[in-house]
Amino acid sequence: MARRVGPTGLVYANDISARALRELEQRGTREGLANIRTVVGEVDDPLFPQRDLQLVVVVHAFHDFSHPVEWLVNLKAYLRSGATVAIIDRDPAQGAESHFWSRERIERDTAEAGYELTKAVDDISSHLILVFRPKTQ
Repeated sequence: MARRVGPTGLVYANDISARALRELEQRGTREGLANIRTVVGEVDDPLFPQRDLQLVVVVHAFHDFSHPVEWLVNLKAYLRSGATVAIIDRDPAQGAESHFWSRERIERDTAEAGYELTKAVDDISSHLILVFRPKTQ
């Protein structure tokens, strides 16, 4: 993602594990990527330092969230109007291990948090890509 947004873009890497983020910082340094900022979040709040993010991508992690609805509710405070949230994970309907969450569960949690599905891709390998936007009031 850091390469994709280019040198003028900024990527926030968010995790509740400071150790995982330190490893990412080291990798970014090795690869010469200066546009990555790491943010240690909480289980129910990402604690991003900005409140105008245009895209949040959750990759291979949503199934591990202990408070997914609360996290998504709190995420809205960091999003600009029209922002999107993409959840990319392995799909149990396509043979992924059972600890991954079903599309139905992810859609239920996001709906409960006040998001609407705008796009779904479930025909790429064994992955599920779901794109959401916060519902407008």
